[in-house]
Amino acid sequence: MAETRRSTAFVSMMISGLNLVYSLGSIACGSLVERFGRKPVLVSVLLATSVLIISFSNMRDLWLSTSIILIAYALIGVAYPASNSLTLEQVPRFRGTMMSLNSAAENLGMALGSGVGGLVLLAYDYELLGISLGALGIVAVLIYHARVIDPTETHSNRG
Repeated sequence: MAETRRSTAFVSMMISGLNLVYSLGSIACGSLVERFGRKPVLVSVLLATSVLIISFSNMRDLWLSTSIILIAYALIGVAYPASNSLTLEQVPRFRGTMMSLNSAAENLGMALGSGVGGLVLLAYDYELLGISLGALGIVAVLIYHARVIDPTETHSNRG
């Protein structure tokens, strides 16, 4: 019973910490995008997050893993607004439609990801799930890098 209370307290603190670092990452996103551009920030942050996901899911040390999870979540806080901003610019005449399609794709992806992730977890283990999630993150990085256009970058001279 005491172990359950400690676990519940730890998870509660972790969730509060995740919310805090996500918010800080979202706030930092504007400055990073202004300095480096949306697409470079998004691609580099997603790549780093993918590596961190693989790392923390394969660690045995609770505190090191917790620290890496917090860093990864802060980076996700940077990635989300940059991604949404890029989505808005893909087809400027159809911004509303793009955001609706983006929302539908995100929800479908979360549902499918939860199902596939649950199957991987049941059939294998947590470590393989982390490797799978990290690998899918790297696939996302490749797609963003190869297929996503940032119209503001093609018309400005960033140095």
